[in-house]
Amino acid sequence: MAGCEGLTFHGVSRGVWSAIKHSAAAYGITGGDNGQASHQGYRFSWTYQESTKSLYIQCIDGPELVPCSEINARLRAEVQQHIIAENDASVSANLA
Repeated sequence: MAGCEGLTFHGVSRGVWSAIKHSAAAYGITGGDNGQASHQGYRFSWTYQESTKSLYIQCIDGPELVPCSEINARLRAEVQQHIIAENDASVSANLA
């Protein structure tokens, strides 16, 4: 499989990035702010820039049977889940 189109997320705070890395570790994907890792036939690269609160993730290799649309949909859902959770926590803290 050729690499999938990369995804860029904005508004990713250090806390969100830490939560994303924690979730990725459950799948055997670990690393710092920039890196590449492989697990079960998938290979990902990423770059997190704290100064711009941006995260770029790309699946650069994976099984032929899994389309990029499915891989990227899963990545979007995972990252957005963490961004929403942080935003919800901020709203709750401001209301208290």
